[in-house]
Amino acid sequence: MLHHPSQLPQVCYFYLPSLNGKPAEVIAVLNSSSDTIYIPVPEEDVQLNAFFQRSITPAETRRFGTDSTWRIFTSWCDLETDHNKYGVSLAILDMLLNCRDNKPLKDHLAVA
Repeated sequence: MLHHPSQLPQVCYFYLPSLNGKPAEVIAVLNSSSDTIYIPVPEEDVQLNAFFQRSITPAETRRFGTDSTWRIFTSWCDLETDHNKYGVSLAILDMLLNCRDNKPLKDHLAVA
């Protein structure tokens, strides 16, 4: 799904489960133009669909500009710390963190 040009720049979130011994990841794509990404893996590329989407913050725009930028998180704690740093609203962050039960990362698995 492409975003209408009048919309604010978006951040889309994708979940890549653990593959070939690599830990699971949440991939945040800043300035995303699609709710689908392809991850090259041996044998067959993996298509991922966004599970969450939000507007980019002014602090993220200042830091990362307007080009599409991938940010990879292997822990929900790291994602939360990063998002607090870049001014993601607490209400949006809470909605995003509510997804973690269905998207386990290494820090979440240690608690389960």
